[in-house]
Amino acid sequence: MDLHGQCTFAVMKFQRVHSASSDPELYFDILFRETYPNTVAYLEKISNNKELARDIAQEAYLKVWQKLEIIPENAEEMLRYILIISRNCFLDHLKLALKEKKQHDAYASTYLNTVPAVLNHMEVKEQQQIIDHTINTQEEAARRYYLLNREEGLTYKEIALQEGVSEKTVERYIGRVLRSLRSRLASLSILW
Repeated sequence: MDLHGQCTFAVMKFQRVHSASSDPELYFDILFRETYPNTVAYLEKISNNKELARDIAQEAYLKVWQKLEIIPENAEEMLRYILIISRNCFLDHLKLALKEKKQHDAYASTYLNTVPAVLNHMEVKEQQQIIDHTINTQEEAARRYYLLNREEGLTYKEIALQEGVSEKTVERYIGRVLRSLRSRLASLSILW
């Protein structure tokens, strides 16, 4: 019996005993235990990276938890649904990695074209300290929105939905952080 067959059998056995509406936590716990190994194996196969597969599986099961009420009851459809969520999380990871690489490449080309090629290690360290200090001295909400946008790759709309504020609020707060950074970094470049 292949992995899919083993998982289908386990899920069918589990379905007879529990449902999401009777005890969601127990339902999810059993669902997780029965399907997690196969989900990780699938993700490892498509990513060629065991650690990444585990990380993405965790993200996928968070989404499964959030959508627990709409998961199909049929064992085969349930497994297919979980694997589709997992695949989509993997694709999201790839998109984010590509976006980060493009941003890094764009930054590197801009930076290399506008700043002398040879920078002193102390200047780079000082610049990073100013960036960190500027970000850390912002209002909590502004700092959080900026980091969600720049480090997590969330759009203004996604941040607004996650934080329960308007998209304009997110835009305004991130704009403040960016203006502060530009101002501080501009004053630093004058000193060099």
